[in-house]
Formats: sequence, C-alpha cells, structure tokens
Amino acid sequence: MKWYPNYIPEILIALKEIFENNKQADKYIQFLLKKNKKWGSRDRKFVSKVLYDIVRWKKYYAFLAQSNLSTIEGKKKILTVWSLLHQVPIPNELFFSDISLQKIEERKKQPIPSDISFSLPTWLYKLGSEQLGEHKWQQELKALNREAELVIRVNTLKISRNRLIEIFKKENIDVYTLPDYPDALFLNKKYPLTQTKFYKKGYFEIQDASSQLISPFTGAKPGMTVIDACAGAGGKTLHLAAQMNNKGEILAYDINSKKIKELLIRIKRNGVKNITDVAIITPEIVKRNKNKADILLIDAPCSSIGTLRRKPGLKWQLSSQKIKQINAIQKDILTNYEIMLKPGGSLIYVTCSILPEENEKMIHNFLQKKKKYTFVSDKTIYPSSMQGDGFYMAKLLKKT
Repeated sequence: MKWYPNYIPEILIALKEIFENNKQADKYIQFLLKKNKKWGSRDRKFVSKVLYDIVRWKKYYAFLAQSNLSTIEGKKKILTVWSLLHQVPIPNELFFSDISLQKIEERKKQPIPSDISFSLPTWLYKLGSEQLGEHKWQQELKALNREAELVIRVNTLKISRNRLIEIFKKENIDVYTLPDYPDALFLNKKYPLTQTKFYKKGYFEIQDASSQLISPFTGAKPGMTVIDACAGAGGKTLHLAAQMNNKGEILAYDINSKKIKELLIRIKRNGVKNITDVAIITPEIVKRNKNKADILLIDAPCSSIGTLRRKPGLKWQLSSQKIKQINAIQKDILTNYEIMLKPGGSLIYVTCSILPEENEKMIHNFLQKKKKYTFVSDKTIYPSSMQGDGFYMAKLLKKT
C-alpha cells in the first residue's frame, strides 16, 4: 500500500463530511469513489480501507494520536497513526515529529478505557454493557469491529448454487459455502460482483448471511399469502419469493419510496412473479389487508447495532434519544400492523439489533397487551457466533 498525493485532500474532505456534516459513511465513500473516475482498483481499495478503518476506529486512533478530527491537523495526525499501524510509508504532508511508532506503542501499554479500546461512544458502550453484560458486550464488539465479508444469496428461481459455483470458477471468482446457509456463497476477497453479467441476469443478490436465515424462519411455503410490511429494498422479500417457488402471494410495503422503486427493479431482474402488490404503506392499505396474511413479516426499524461490521459509521450517528424514538416506532408498528394477520397465522418480528430493549422486551410488552397472541419461538443471532450481522427474530401465533 502506498499514499499518493491526490488521496489526502479527498480523504480529509470525506472525514469532514462524515464526522462534521453527518453524512452516512458508506454512502459518502461510494460517492467519493464514483466521483474519482480516474482511480483504479488499487486506488479505490486503498482509499476505502483508510476511510472505513478510521470510521470504525476513530476514538481509538484519536487516543493514540492524542488528537481528534475537529481540525485539519488532527485529521492528518490520525492518518499518520493509521499509516504507522499499517506500515505504510508516510508522505511529507503527514509527518509530525510528535508521532512515532514508539510513542504509539507506549500509549497502547497504558490503561485504556473500554469505550476507547473498542472505539464506541461512551453512552453506547454503557448501554450495551447494561443490557447484555459487559463480558458478552465486549465479545460482540470484537466481532462487530471486524470487516464484513462479501456474501451473496443465490437466486434459486434462476440457477442452482452448484451451477453458479461452476460459473464463478471459470471467472476466477473464489467462493466457499457453509452448511448453515443453503443459499449463500461467501467470497474470499472483495469483487465487483454487481458489475458482472451474472448479477444483471438475476442469478444472485448481495445479502448478508444472517439476513438469509430470516426467510426460512418464517416458515413461508408455496401457496401462502405473505405480507412483508417493512420490505425496504426487498432482500428478504425476494428470498421469500424464491423460498415459495414463485407460488402464492407476497405483498411488499414500506414507507420509503426510493426503496420501493429499487425493489421493483430487483423484482424484474430476479424473475419474481408472486409479488402481487408493492406500495408505500398507508393506514388504508393496512385496513384493506385486515386478516389477509398467513404470515406477517415485520422487519422493524431499529438501531441497526447488529450491522456495525459493514456500517461502522452508524455508531457515531446514534444517540440515546434516537434509541427511545426507535422503540416507540417499533411499538406503534407492531400495534398497528398486526391486524393484517389472519387468525391462525404467524407474526414474525425481526430487527438487526442485539439489544434486548428492541427485541425480547418489545415482544414481551406486545404479548402482555395482545392476549390473542402466543409466543412460539425466538432467536438472537450474535455476530460473535455466526458468520453474519446481528439479528433478532421472534415468531408469534395469532389465536383462532
């Protein structure tokens, strides 16, 4: 790895946009790479790594640099620390006489508060420790601070997993499988898969491994009526369609119009035929679908704590107030949407969080108020023990 002069100003601007102007890190990095069209794959890889590493480890790097990101000099010092830790030759623009590998090693030997060593906002470190216990929380933070691997879900409506593996071998795309994920392929290194003709033909979708466990958990079968009430851009919706072998009926709703538009594009690319309604959800749609679904999937808005491996910038944008607001939204969605489920049907509640207040406690409170529901099962997918993001899923039965 090597610094080139044109990297530094772009990275400094990116750090300002992300940390001072609250731009979403992953989206801004994508924008930066698209803007610099002359950058080759080596350039893109280097800049992405620097930015994602600093977003992930901002607090720890700031401690080692004895500086912060509020000034240009502070940003440069943190880039210097990154360079020393990754054994990258330091250009003149990043040379500071008060920063050396020896001084960094001395600082690393000092007692370091856990919120700094795990690079987390202090309030969030305390919240996770209170809800999961400090030992368990630290175990999960170790996993959440690792870089996420690239995972795809094979679209079995168009191709088998074995056939796609054969195609990838011919294209020198190295993948492997794991037994707990029947539709997943894991890549040994990053690859621009969405630029391939195989993606454009709808042979696969980019989808986290843990996310791929949700559709099987629902128990959806061909011929059923399924409502995905918080479909987003439709990763799980499309998986449900394949699981149901394009038979039955799926209704996909969300509050975000951009995600709805993306879902419509993906439906066509994937060759899905059993998604019969895609729309922005409204109270009228909820009433119209009263007692309609055999399965009601509510992938609720949440803190997204379980996705910090791939979206490390989220932790700097959250607040305790936001968590409370999210809890209120989760409660409202459960309360208002459950009427779409027919008696005898299954309500599936999902979040990409591992915090009990968004998960078990939410379900407990719902069951206390809605006596027509009984608890069937639940599962927390912890990043430390599985191959993907953190998720929670619960299945409730609506009494007949």
